[in-house]
Amino acid sequence: MMTWPIGWPETLKLKGPLGWGLASLACFIVFLFLTFPYGPLQNRLLTELNRASGWEVRAADWSVGLPAAIEWRDVVLAGPTIGAIPVEAVRTTIGVFQAFLGRLVLDYAVQLPGVAQAGDGRATGSLTAASWSLRGPVVVKGHLQQMDLAAVLKPYVTRGMVQGDFIHRWDSAQGDNAALKGEGTAKVEIKDLVVERIAGGTSSIPSLTFGRIQAALTCRDAACDVTELKGEGVDGSFTAQGRVTLRQPLQQSLLDLTITVIPGAGFAQKAASLSLPPFQPGTPLTFKLVGPIMNARVAL
Repeated sequence: MMTWPIGWPETLKLKGPLGWGLASLACFIVFLFLTFPYGPLQNRLLTELNRASGWEVRAADWSVGLPAAIEWRDVVLAGPTIGAIPVEAVRTTIGVFQAFLGRLVLDYAVQLPGVAQAGDGRATGSLTAASWSLRGPVVVKGHLQQMDLAAVLKPYVTRGMVQGDFIHRWDSAQGDNAALKGEGTAKVEIKDLVVERIAGGTSSIPSLTFGRIQAALTCRDAACDVTELKGEGVDGSFTAQGRVTLRQPLQQSLLDLTITVIPGAGFAQKAASLSLPPFQPGTPLTFKLVGPIMNARVAL
């Protein structure tokens, strides 16, 4: 029982620099954990998300973790046209050394509820800002891993899994719509998609089914150019190009797309409800889709 107190000074003498270094690092981590402004930062992050998206973001509870992390649980995104979207958890890890230099670097992970396979239903990425206040240049990068669109876009989508990558930059000092005025790119792939309530004047198509859709956007100054948009499935195939003009809330963004459809046999019957002229399956048909995303109309 006397070995430890007697042997300790000799150990400290032999490993002093390493021991003091580890002790200093431990003290720094404890100091950071105890003094880091988690409360103001988490409030600021939620406020910025509300402002950038136009949605109301609510969290039932939040907590902190080592060495510097914030986790929100039972998060709900709410809006006038999207209803309420549940999110199981959102976790952000704060870059310690960047924080020490006055910059904010966050790694984030968003988990949707009810996901059977580990790793799916997640959005992961990073947020970098010039200051903790999120004032000035902000960069967000992200990766979507098999996220269920039906959980996000009901009742307009009843089935569909999306994965892809995006990056967006903006200067938050430019005002409330700064995020819309930024620039960025996105590239996604959607599989097994079923879209409901396709509007066409006073009527709508019951549903459209696609096995695969690929899309790519380049955005700048509140406008996104559609550089790639194509899909195929049991109802036919399509390609599209054009522009999306961003608005707040995002669901009110304006479409101006030129779409060429090569319909299958099933789509030929469905399209009659859109007041489109008669056509034969396999015959290309080009039309425009214009207006707000949630209430777009077909124009010939």
